[in-house]
Amino acid sequence: MPDDVVRPSAATEVAPWTLLRFAYLAVLGGVLPVTWLAFVSSGRLGVGDAKRGLIVVVGLVGVVAEFFAVGLLMPDGGEWWKALLPMRVVAVLCYSLQHRIQRQSDRLFQLSGREYGVQVGAGNLAMVAIGVFTELCIAVVASS
Repeated sequence: MPDDVVRPSAATEVAPWTLLRFAYLAVLGGVLPVTWLAFVSSGRLGVGDAKRGLIVVVGLVGVVAEFFAVGLLMPDGGEWWKALLPMRVVAVLCYSLQHRIQRQSDRLFQLSGREYGVQVGAGNLAMVAIGVFTELCIAVVASS
């Protein structure tokens, strides 16, 4: 009984999102959208500031790695769409590291018995669109 009194109401608590769903956004959207969602969700999970900063650093290193991957694989500025595959590989690697950083807090959240937040479909589409636009810009700039 005392647990129900002390527990915050659903209206005041913002639930995190399922971390495994970020893998889809990493493949479809790239490094920047998955980094943003990992950063926001880590705050909802109660991850410390140092680890949240590490999530951002992993994302920034991923964007730099994308530039280098495209520049090394396409030094002559060939067809830019061929650079999308290595960029997706970098995004999935970044997702993997960011997932590992917040895995302990996610497991604690699972053990608490609370429900995850619902990810809005329109928000996911917007993240994918922003990610694809960013990836195309990186591919075009790095291959030229």
